[in-house]
Amino acid sequence: MAGHDDRMVRVRDVMSRQVFTVSPTDSAQSVARLMAETGVGAVPVETPGVGTILGIVTDRDIVTSVVAKGLSSSTAVFEFMTVSAESCEEHDSLLLAAQKMHDLRIRRLVVVNEKRQAAGIVALADISRVNPELGGLVLEGINRPVPVESRLEGMSTC
Repeated sequence: MAGHDDRMVRVRDVMSRQVFTVSPTDSAQSVARLMAETGVGAVPVETPGVGTILGIVTDRDIVTSVVAKGLSSSTAVFEFMTVSAESCEEHDSLLLAAQKMHDLRIRRLVVVNEKRQAAGIVALADISRVNPELGGLVLEGINRPVPVESRLEGMSTC
């Protein structure tokens, strides 16, 4: 795809289409097992039977929100998932998805179809594979220093 106008490259052209989803009531252990078996590091959380995306769970969420806190492996997904996962649409330009990732400091977006159901996941690695320069710009945005006032929010005084 090198040499193509990036505004013409669509999310659907680079996203991972194999989507495994989990329910908000699934356990941390079952999600970790699914990730291990399928080799994925993030899974959308959907409403069972409806398919509406409620959030996303990453392997890092399991480590930092379950294991590191000593919670049970039977802890339900809804207790540690990222609610309202950021998403984009299949027909969005890759540039638009990259801008969203840059601005929000995130490495992946859930890709939804016209019914707002998970159609795939587009990750920073997918963008970098197609356009290393654009991927580098996204990474710079993710790694940029957090403004002091944002870091201090929610901290208690000594």
